[in-house]
Formats: sequence, C-alpha cells, structure tokens
Amino acid sequence: MRLFAWVGLAVLSAPALPSGPVGAAPATRCTSPSQQLLPEVPWTHRRLDPPRVWPLTRGEGVLVAVVDTGVDATVPQLAGRVRPGTDVVNRVGDANDDCYGHGTFVAGIIAAQPRSGTGMVGLAPGATILPVRQANGPSDGTASTLARSIRVAVDAGASVINVSASSFFPNEELRAAVEYAAGRDVLLVAAVANEAQQGNPVAYPAAYPQVLAVGSVGPDGRRSEFSEVGAYLDLVAPGVDVVSLSRAGAGHLVDSGTSYATPFVAAAAALVRSYHPRLTAAQVKRRLELTADHPGTALPDPQLGWGVVNPYQAVTALLAEEHTRAPATLRPPTLGPVGQPQAGTDDEDRAIEFALTAAVLAGLIGLVAYLIPLGIRRDWRSAGEPEDDRDRRGESG
Repeated sequence: MRLFAWVGLAVLSAPALPSGPVGAAPATRCTSPSQQLLPEVPWTHRRLDPPRVWPLTRGEGVLVAVVDTGVDATVPQLAGRVRPGTDVVNRVGDANDDCYGHGTFVAGIIAAQPRSGTGMVGLAPGATILPVRQANGPSDGTASTLARSIRVAVDAGASVINVSASSFFPNEELRAAVEYAAGRDVLLVAAVANEAQQGNPVAYPAAYPQVLAVGSVGPDGRRSEFSEVGAYLDLVAPGVDVVSLSRAGAGHLVDSGTSYATPFVAAAAALVRSYHPRLTAAQVKRRLELTADHPGTALPDPQLGWGVVNPYQAVTALLAEEHTRAPATLRPPTLGPVGQPQAGTDDEDRAIEFALTAAVLAGLIGLVAYLIPLGIRRDWRSAGEPEDDRDRRGESG
C-alpha cells in the first residue's frame, strides 16, 4: 500500500541519502548528521508561543508515540526522553535509533529539551517519546505496518499517537487499528499528506473520523500549497521552514511538510492530556478544535479546518460542554453547534439538570434569608434617597 513520500530533510551538511531498506543488515547509507545549532527562536515558536503555557504544563506524565522511522535517543536534546520502543517493520529490536532521520525530526518538535545557544525546543518538553518504527525510509512503509504500529503504541501505554505518514487507499486493517485506539481512549493525530497539487487524494488514517487530521500553514498563516484539503481536515499548524533535530548529531535541520505540522498538534494534545487528565481522547480532540485560532469562514473550513492550533487556549479555556456530564465518564460528550452543549435526553441528563436546579434554588433562598436582616441592620436604602430624608427619620449611617 503506497505511503505518501515524506518531504526529504533539508540536511545542513551534505546528505548521504538512503538507497534501500534498513534492517538487521542495513544496505544503505544513512542521512548525514548536522552539528550546526540554529540560535534564534524559530518562527513556529513565535507563532505558537509555548513558554506561555509552560507554567501550567509541559506535558509531564504523557507518553507520545511517534510512529515513524524510529527516534535517535542519543541526540542531546532528546536525552532521557525516549523509550526503547518497538521495530514493527523489521520485526527485530528496538526503535530508539533512526537511519533516515524523519522520526527524530518529528520527535524533536514534540519533546526536544531546552538547550543554551538555541531557541529550538519541543512544544511539550515534559512528555516522553515512544518510538515505533513502521518504515525505514520513504518507500517501504505500508498500511499494514502502520496499522500494526498503532496497535503496538496503544498496548505500550501511549495516550497520544503521532502519525506523519499516510496511505491513499482505505484499508480495513488500518481502520480497525484506528478503532482499536479510539476504543482505548488514545488520541491519534495524523498528517493529511503533501499532495494537494497532485490530485489531492484522500489520506488515511487522517480521514477516519476518530483521527485528528492536520494540515500545514506558513508564516503568513495561509495554507501551504502542498497541504491537502478536504472535509475531514481538523486543524492546521506551522509546516513550512520548521526547525528540529538531526539524527546522530547535536545540530538542527530545516524542512517543510504536513509531517512536521502534525507533531505540533500532537504536542498540544500532550499538554492538554497532562493538564486535564480526566478528559477523554474525543474531548481533547474537540477542545483543540474549539480553541484554535479560527479562520474567518464557516467552520470547519476545507482548507484550514477549525484553524491554527493554539496550545495556550487549548489548555486554559473553560468549555461548558465538558461539564454537561459527570467528569468521570469515559463517554464523549454529545455535541451540538460549535461551542454549545446539546441538551441531554436520557435519565442521567435529567437527573443532573434537576440536581443543579435544586442546588441553585436552595442557595438563592439561603442568600435571601441572610441578606434581608443584614440589609436592615446596615440601613439599606434606595440609591436615589436623599441623605436629608434619612436624617429627618432620625437614622444614622
């Protein structure tokens, strides 16, 4: 099953591009590492402003699976944040190395640690990365390995899964894996792919309704010309000239693609799951949609979805619809129009509504019983009553 071709990493030193699969006996040269640090704060971080949300959460306690080409755990800015993981495509060993470099770049966007001399840092540096290798490079992944990788990530305890790869054909095994994740309260975040100018084929798993589908925008806030469009698009995030980590080195790379917009949204989901641990995956998805920087069009927009992800608003916003049911429920809320809860019709909804009404009435009665005598003691009077009238009655203030 064909997977979309990842946008090749723009390696700052001369790359030795892969020429074949990598397994127990690699038959290819790996991409050359970069040692060049980029000192400035990337435009992506100026746009999303992660330091604003970090006093509340940095994604602590959340395991984010990166279903990709592996993640190089030796990279300094990922030190201590990467688990061994699982190699699905080669069926041997761990996945905490990365010949091609794509997965390391994605993981850096999520969880790279702060480092002096650079403004490049992950959006959720408190999160932990679980690498799941579903491909060695841009040409050997399949819908089957993608499906197996999703199940492996779920079973390993990930609560957010980043998938920066797509199949352009619906596949029963992949659909079942998506449902497996949703049924276990795991949020799947997937790229919509980069072929808007090559026929805009429907991308899976992004097109499945349980998945949070992500497209790309540039510094001007407009949809990237390569970013696919469609009714299933949920959110967009920076995906042009993105700065992240090189494999096997201490330096940085710059690249573009929906592959790299997706981990910004996965990281925002990690921030929400860390700060609001009782929200279900469906509620986290809905919260990210409702708190995005909305475009000035009908929502969702086929080119921009609900808009650009907003990590701070996603963590801090108060959404009434999250409280229409008991907080401990694992069922997703019943959704009405955007931002509005739809009135419940079952016995539970009526019981909650009755209890809330009774509590409010009891509080009002108690408040009135308290305030009436208090008002007499303090000599309340009409705001328009002259002071002289009160003096003539012999009252004092």
